[in-house]
Amino acid sequence: MRTPRHVLLAVLLALPLACAAAAAPVEVNIRWQYRDFGAMVEIYEVEGNRHLWETRSVAGMDEVPAGERIEGSSFTMEPGRRKRFLLVIRNESAATLYFFAAPHVVDPPEYALGFGIRCLCIDHAFDVGPGEVWYRVVQLRLSPDFDGDRLTVTHTIVGIDARRAELFTGPPVEPDQ
Repeated sequence: MRTPRHVLLAVLLALPLACAAAAAPVEVNIRWQYRDFGAMVEIYEVEGNRHLWETRSVAGMDEVPAGERIEGSSFTMEPGRRKRFLLVIRNESAATLYFFAAPHVVDPPEYALGFGIRCLCIDHAFDVGPGEVWYRVVQLRLSPDFDGDRLTVTHTIVGIDARRAELFTGPPVEPDQ
């Protein structure tokens, strides 16, 4: 008895999928450069179910929906997954800080294919008042076909004056649903 051709073809097409190893975890590093900005960005796990791009300035860390601090701003994730986390800036100065983020850079650049981040480099200025804590919910995504073992995403935070910030603030920008 001979095996029908369509059965053999199906087996041959499925064989690479059956033999493929599970996608290896990817080491993700979030890095910051600063220009004329007097604070630092930290990243935290998001506590609770928060809206993507939720952005607020609050009186203290106890009002930030933050879970554990992500040490070293590094974590691992599997291709095909999304991860939400918080960007947090503590303004310990006596003056309001105004800033924006220049578009991010990915290293190595060949790993940028299959990667996406909904972050804060959106042609918008932000501010954090004296003694306040600013936070924003962001999301990083790796496609199922992401091909790489590591990824470093670097943003440059640029401090600006109130006059320039006023030109680039307005209603909050919302992500596409």
